[in-house]
Amino acid sequence: MFASVSVLSLALSCIVSTTAALDLDVQNKDSIILAAQALAGGIVKFYNDSLSEDGIPGLFPDPYFWYEGGMIFNALIDYSYLTGDKQYDSIVSEGIQGQLGDHPGLAFFPDNQTAQITNDDQSLWALAAMAAAESDFPKPENQSWVKYAAQVFDAQVLRWDDKSCNGGLRWTIFTFQAGYDYKSGAANGDFFLLAARLAKFTGNETYSEWADKSFTWAKDIGIINDEYAVFDGGDATDDCRDINGFLWTNLHAAYTEGSAIMQNITNGKQKWTDALQGLVNSSAIFFQQHDVLTEIACETTGKCDVSMRAYKGMAISSYARAVVAAPIIAEPLMKKLEVSAQAAAGTCGGDFYNVQCSLDWANSTEGMWEAADASDGNLNEVYDALQAVQGLLFSQTTPPNVTSSGNGDNATQKVGASGTSGAGAPKETGAAGTIAASVTMVLAMAFAAALSC
Repeated sequence: MFASVSVLSLALSCIVSTTAALDLDVQNKDSIILAAQALAGGIVKFYNDSLSEDGIPGLFPDPYFWYEGGMIFNALIDYSYLTGDKQYDSIVSEGIQGQLGDHPGLAFFPDNQTAQITNDDQSLWALAAMAAAESDFPKPENQSWVKYAAQVFDAQVLRWDDKSCNGGLRWTIFTFQAGYDYKSGAANGDFFLLAARLAKFTGNETYSEWADKSFTWAKDIGIINDEYAVFDGGDATDDCRDINGFLWTNLHAAYTEGSAIMQNITNGKQKWTDALQGLVNSSAIFFQQHDVLTEIACETTGKCDVSMRAYKGMAISSYARAVVAAPIIAEPLMKKLEVSAQAAAGTCGGDFYNVQCSLDWANSTEGMWEAADASDGNLNEVYDALQAVQGLLFSQTTPPNVTSSGNGDNATQKVGASGTSGAGAPKETGAAGTIAASVTMVLAMAFAAALSC
């Protein structure tokens, strides 16, 4: 935890409240960290307030669904790793472990969520556990984060359904649930990404084989078309002959990140290089508004529901991770990520811990999306902005410990995936000193800002 949080709070309150928008210089690491701190603080305040009202660790109140916790905690794990600010680590760890459930060997399957749990919901929690393993996040006692992620993978392999659409995961898990007859792009995309990240982290070829299999299935069935557009899914009752053509940023980005990882661990295998290039090309449809990421299926018509309003945050984080895994795509993507982060921050203002953000990063919907803070209905908008801002730090920070050889957090599988991004965690590479120096600079800037307030 920072020793001078009170100074930072005062300084950040000045930075946020004395400007029309959250101040951000996308070329300045300290500016990015300060903006991320303001956004993370607003999210955590809302979470803590909801917990104090008889809340359950890991859950957010209505109207947010169960997966929201996995998504938010994933972002806060990245926040801890990218900024060096560890003050939220304990509540994040408590929240994740609070949603493991009561079934030994099956993580993230709490009994009180069985009526609504979907495969992609469960994967979002598993991906949070992967982020914890990769970033050397403090491990739970007598357990490891990657084992939790591997348990979800194992469970979903058993749910792989060859009886319809020649394979794939159904959206939901039980026959009584709505959506059981849908082969979802989100469920299958997140499974692909989870398999790819497990393959990179453990070196176990079973994971890479399943990543390859699931991606190939999505291509064959038409969820990913010949131009690498990524669609919503298909109806299992007609063998996915008609594919739902909705385009969502988070689905596309999950396949992009997973393909970048596979391109990395296969040392540039042509299949994955072609897929990655195709996905980067097809991402252009989401950046038509002056290179600003836009949820084209609902944002410009004012029809994004609560869940849809979080998709851009998931997407921009995956795009940023993809750039690190496969630097060959840095040139076409980094400018768009920077422009989008600047635009996202530009929608945010208010007071520290009550930062207000809007979904309309491109400022193109004529007031359809009002700015509000996390406690006033815009948790996902604040989350989106946090992911956009802190995502810029992935390319400026020592790569996460994406193989298990560095931190001992492995799933008892073989170690040594090939590739170029297996750098040790900050404490092993000397990056901890760099982070400490950056934090010192941030504190100095914060103190100066506080004095001028």
